[in-house]
Amino acid sequence: MAWDTDLLNDQKQAASHIGSHARLLAGPGTGKTLTLTRRIVYLIDEQDVSPDEILVLSFTRAAIHELREKVNSELEPQGKRLPRISTLHSFALRQLLRNSEIISALPRPLRIADDWEERWIIHEDLKQNLGIEKIREVQGKFNLLSADWQTLVESFPDSRFLGAWREHREIYGYTLRAELVYQLKRALEREPDFKLESNFKYILVDEYQDLNCCDLAVIKTLGERGEVFCAGDDDQSIYGFRFAYPEGIRRFTEDYVPSTSLELEYCKRCDKKILDIGLFVANLDYERYPKPLKPMPDSDEGEVHLLRFGDQEQEAKGVAKLCRHLLDIQHYQPDDILILIRTDSNKRFSSTLCAALEAQDLPVAVSADTGSPLDQDDGRIFLSILRLLVNREDHLAWRTLLKLRRNNIGDETILGIYNLAHSEGITFTAALKRMGDSPEILPRLGNKLAEESKTIRELLAQFECHEEPGEHEESKDNKMMDKISQIAEVVIPDEGLRNEILTYLIRIAETSDTSTIPDLVTAISTSLEDKEQEIDKDKINIMTMHKAKGLTAKAVFIAAAEDEYIPLQLGEKIGDERSLFYVSLTRAEHNLYITYCQQRIGQQRFSGRERGRQRRTLTRFLADAPIRPEDAQRYLRSLN
Repeated sequence: MAWDTDLLNDQKQAASHIGSHARLLAGPGTGKTLTLTRRIVYLIDEQDVSPDEILVLSFTRAAIHELREKVNSELEPQGKRLPRISTLHSFALRQLLRNSEIISALPRPLRIADDWEERWIIHEDLKQNLGIEKIREVQGKFNLLSADWQTLVESFPDSRFLGAWREHREIYGYTLRAELVYQLKRALEREPDFKLESNFKYILVDEYQDLNCCDLAVIKTLGERGEVFCAGDDDQSIYGFRFAYPEGIRRFTEDYVPSTSLELEYCKRCDKKILDIGLFVANLDYERYPKPLKPMPDSDEGEVHLLRFGDQEQEAKGVAKLCRHLLDIQHYQPDDILILIRTDSNKRFSSTLCAALEAQDLPVAVSADTGSPLDQDDGRIFLSILRLLVNREDHLAWRTLLKLRRNNIGDETILGIYNLAHSEGITFTAALKRMGDSPEILPRLGNKLAEESKTIRELLAQFECHEEPGEHEESKDNKMMDKISQIAEVVIPDEGLRNEILTYLIRIAETSDTSTIPDLVTAISTSLEDKEQEIDKDKINIMTMHKAKGLTAKAVFIAAAEDEYIPLQLGEKIGDERSLFYVSLTRAEHNLYITYCQQRIGQQRFSGRERGRQRRTLTRFLADAPIRPEDAQRYLRSLN
């Protein structure tokens, strides 16, 4: 297939741009990802650029997987290699690992603490070590520290907290995921011998509006060596909580000189009425950066309904009836339907919707704030075994096993190991080994600790494996999952949890393009799990609005569209909330149903900005919209 097959004229112009930095600023459904894909093919096919000279970056693992699949489908038939396509966090880690010998600011070997380890080991330990009463206070301090890294405003005032954290990280040998890009930026600036894996001449960045100041600084440094081509939409900047800086894409032509501004005009996704309501919401920002966006000339009108229900039980039953109608009458498939909610703490909203859908015999999957199956105790034990097979001195993995295995080892024993490491200036694993060799160091508990250490080492010895050199990639994939399955059979007694974890790991392996256990455990740690979206095939999917970014469905429901939830935050965050609503509306292709209730009862009454208030009102973003609320029961009867 030629690089320009089926492209519109403005997409062809953008994909073939050469000679300067460029910004592709375009709205939802205009084909930004398609244009980026074809640009990669154009560079390799038409400009004879080596794949090693092309770097493609985006925000989430799911977005990168989509890009990689599309580019591979174009290049593989020609026998051509993929360029480096990666999330920014994975790219940063890869470069830091390659240069770890010259980086003194981080513990070695470079080991990323994942979300569970941050919450249940790092945060809990610092709470205890510093005598802090509430875990929320510790988390707040880490949030401030992360903000310093992401905004490049280094103003963290609590030196006592910094001292305790730096000691803790030396003993346990970890790096936080939030500091990866910051440490890459520092290394590029401060280490003259720091070398990237390739001399990248073309840097392509998708979802540019999602980058924060630190991310932008790294891209700027890369841009000093090659051409930067960024694609994005400032109207879709929804990650303000990680200090995303949409001004970066607006200022691109000033920051990169010379540069060219490119635009895509036609939305291929949304029917006319859906795009109209989306643009109404976007234009509520009177300072919005203007850009052309119109439906395709042959686009259908589409359906948009704003449905008013009495309470959440009626709402859930109504949504279920509409889903049944879409499947039976319009012959949609279950995964053609997406149900979005602003928040789902304790499954407060998804549980009610699920019950109603299941009552209609509809298959449903919830990916809203469900967490990872690896976060259950046996899942954590299993993951720690994998980590120790990669590195026998993985301190956080040892700590996790001592904490979670049924071994009668409690916090007092673990604190004793930590204190020994602190007093002698050694690591957690070194202190553990010393206690195993000399149990008398820890009276009463030393023998028990020595026995547990021996048991874990014997367990690890069962799973030792060595890869054959020159092994075919497909064979390596199969061998990795076979080995992981064997370990899971031994470590995870519950068959249901075991199957859930294996399915989860297969999905991560596929989306991160990994074929070895070391790469797999790295992908788990660097994934922005709370931002990743996973669609279950053959099911109606319920998820939070943040997870819907980048997705498309024939029919979209936005439930609980009330002012108490949308916007969930006011003040300076109102712009992010409006963008999030705009993104949610424009996921729909043909059918858009926005539902709200006049009251929330039961547990849902205690959610949103005004907890405990039963009466609810329509979101302010639609209060004056050119769409009239409909009585939901009357509308449902009309379908019959």
